[in-house]
Amino acid sequence: MQPSVNQQDNEERSWRTRFRCTGEGLIRLSLPPALIAASSTLIRSNQYLMRPEVFPYPFVLIIMHCIFCSIFALVLFVCSPGLYPALTDPDRKVSLTSNTYIREILPISTFFAVSLVLSNMAYKYSTVAFLQMIKESNIVNIYFMSVLVGIEHFSPVQISILVVMVLATWGCVKGEMNFSLIGLLVQAGSSTCEAAKTICQSLVLSGPRKLDPLSTVLVVMPVSGLFLGFVLLVNNLLDSTFVKQPTFSEIYVCRRALFLNIGNAFALNWLIAIFLKYMSPVAYVLTGNVKDICIMLMSAFLMHEDISRIQCLGFVVQIACVFTWSALKQKESQKPLLEQRWTPRGKPAKAEKTMS
Repeated sequence: MQPSVNQQDNEERSWRTRFRCTGEGLIRLSLPPALIAASSTLIRSNQYLMRPEVFPYPFVLIIMHCIFCSIFALVLFVCSPGLYPALTDPDRKVSLTSNTYIREILPISTFFAVSLVLSNMAYKYSTVAFLQMIKESNIVNIYFMSVLVGIEHFSPVQISILVVMVLATWGCVKGEMNFSLIGLLVQAGSSTCEAAKTICQSLVLSGPRKLDPLSTVLVVMPVSGLFLGFVLLVNNLLDSTFVKQPTFSEIYVCRRALFLNIGNAFALNWLIAIFLKYMSPVAYVLTGNVKDICIMLMSAFLMHEDISRIQCLGFVVQIACVFTWSALKQKESQKPLLEQRWTPRGKPAKAEKTMS
């Protein structure tokens, strides 16, 4: 009688294992297209809202994002704290003191808020396709900022890739049929702030103290909202027209579009967290590259945006540079691990004795 019971238990465990593996397999298959769809939809949604006849108020839109995404993140944190390892996991927990917020979180939040405002403002002047081409060159900003603060060092191979990237981006700019200098400058400012935010995160929140995507939303978004709210308060106290603000009737008319846009923004951050849980960082980078290609194809064939042949060629070269850059960074990240595991002769390295 006992063997049959054990056999039944083994079969049940085997069935549960197969079911769990099948479920995880389906999740892994569905995550890349879901992430691409959410990101592309958010970009198009932002472009739609920035139309003069809809809701051309990027500053107020980002404040709404900060408020509601913070609320959504807090509710999700209460319901499922395991999605926030940087705040709940003892091995990965980030110490968030008042000094940390002032010296580390505040600069990150400020750059993040400004980059979002400028990124949405750029949709008022240029097409999604053109702005996407400018965004591809952001690795140039990040690299040179990294060199300035000592994170990176000059490398002939990396400089060669970046030179090709700059030339390809210049071709995209020269080939733009509906060129807007304001749109270019606004997007350049957004990319610079995004690069500065990335560098700040690398300096103060690296290694085991790194914030995961959802924890970043919960920690950074409220501070970004407070910063933008302070700027808005100063603007109103000085009776300035620096920040254009909508009326309550305009907000009410666009309430459905705003709700979907804000929900889309939070869903994208949630998908990124789930993606990094089940997939590798390399898969995330590759998915981002595929997303960029999908956005360009959508711009050309669905939205019928004007894209010249020079821009098509430049964008292809940009994507090639991004793939090469990603592969180079992945190789560099694996080198220290290989050096730790193997000696130059290919034998396992022995632990060195320390003198007491």
